[in-house]
Amino acid sequence: MNTLSDAAECLLLVVDVQQHIAQSIPNKVIKRVVKNTNLLMRAAGILNIPIILTERNPDTLGGTELSILSLIEPKNIFSKTHFSACKNKAIANAIDTAKRSQIVLTGTEAHVSILQTATDLLLRGYTVFVVEDSICARTLENYQNALSRLSRSGAIMTCAESVIFEWVEDSENSKFRKVQSLLN
Repeated sequence: MNTLSDAAECLLLVVDVQQHIAQSIPNKVIKRVVKNTNLLMRAAGILNIPIILTERNPDTLGGTELSILSLIEPKNIFSKTHFSACKNKAIANAIDTAKRSQIVLTGTEAHVSILQTATDLLLRGYTVFVVEDSICARTLENYQNALSRLSRSGAIMTCAESVIFEWVEDSENSKFRKVQSLLN
């Protein structure tokens, strides 16, 4: 199995980075998740990588953090009630329709929606990259438990910058400078 993400094979899935959930996460942690999710979304936009965003129960948990919301087309935002994004037929269909074999996963919470979504994606045959610095939980213990379970389940654990440099692949890539400028 290839453990490097490939821009031509990737889809970025942003899960439940919502206002009310964010309020329950330590401020330093949620700022890191939002910053790195923004970074991945901007790079994906430059490299024409499809992005799907989910919101769980937005009427009660609020909408997506505004800086993230500004980076996605409304047609790629899906509401859900299940913790796993794959349990929602519209989301599962959108993922399948993109015809990408690799899913890069970011969002909240690591031990709930991220864990369940990653597990279902793996069962559906996708290669799943979990971006450790772009996911979080309310407690460090839950975050660490999720990382352990995800790693043991076959998900590839990575970080935002690794994914971005894997997507670009070569400093001779015509989009390299534009993507690299996001890191400053």
